[in-house]
Amino acid sequence: MKRLLIILLLITSFSTIAQTEEDCSGSYYFLIEAKDGHILDYKMQLNPDKTFVYTSFNRVVDMRGNHDTTKKGKGTWKVENKIIKFTTELKDLDQDHTLNFTGTTARIVKKSPRDTSDKVVPTALQFYKSEIRTIENLKFLLKV
Repeated sequence: MKRLLIILLLITSFSTIAQTEEDCSGSYYFLIEAKDGHILDYKMQLNPDKTFVYTSFNRVVDMRGNHDTTKKGKGTWKVENKIIKFTTELKDLDQDHTLNFTGTTARIVKKSPRDTSDKVVPTALQFYKSEIRTIENLKFLLKV
């Protein structure tokens, strides 16, 4: 009887953990295209295996022409208390992937299930803290 009670408690606690662990995986983007040709195109892919790949493309247009810059990063992510924490290990850094996401935090923003209004709230990845200045405080929309 005691074993049965322990097994039931374990099953209940594991199912509760699984239900509270939000699936954050998906493709997120931030895009601005100006009329003068300037482009900011940032993409973050959160994979179900808890890895991520980030790519940023910037085009600056001036009197000398277009100046394109591409930067990339990769690593792992995990959710702790509804906060997504990113980590880049030394093995993730190479000639192509130069951005270090260690210490970067974000959160998924979406409409609350308690909100019964007709208000549309697109799902987004809101960055809060990062050593990478270009993404700090940006909101990336989920590509549907």
